[in-house]
Amino acid sequence: MKRHTSPKTVRSKGRPIRGRRLVIAGLVATAASAGVIAAGAGAASASDTTPQPAPTSKTVEVFRENIGPLNSITIPSTSCGGNYLLENTDVSPGRIVPRGVEIAGDSGWIGTTISHSAYRSHQPNTAEVWLHHGTDASTGVSTATNWDPFNSHELVVKLHCTIDWSKANITLPYSDPLPFP
Repeated sequence: MKRHTSPKTVRSKGRPIRGRRLVIAGLVATAASAGVIAAGAGAASASDTTPQPAPTSKTVEVFRENIGPLNSITIPSTSCGGNYLLENTDVSPGRIVPRGVEIAGDSGWIGTTISHSAYRSHQPNTAEVWLHHGTDASTGVSTATNWDPFNSHELVVKLHCTIDWSKANITLPYSDPLPFP
């Protein structure tokens, strides 16, 4: 008894040769596409792991609040974070806030006062300086009032921060006034 031996129907261990070729072709295609994807992922991950230098300046939104008509709120203490210091620029002209603090949002109706900045003391060569790095709500006044009697308005507080000491808000500490005789 003779079997039919056409290439489409020849069997090896019960499977047609044609099917085996399709499986092998599919595996090769899958491996090739996986290699392309892996190569692309390897290139992307290599650039992601390259250390990037920290930016010398950044702007950080630290507070956002919708203030109702004729309401006042307390603005919490804020900080640039890390080794960043407030920039020594007036980014909110006409407002009583530390240099480097920006009052933004729908703030035309909102009166804002932040009287004290947060600082840390630094003593290079025995001369003490204050490094301003945020705002301090526990000292002085840190409030905002919406003076519009009819509408709510949004207050946004942003800090302009830098690690460049030549652009930072650095001051000498205030000395106590001389006592009167």
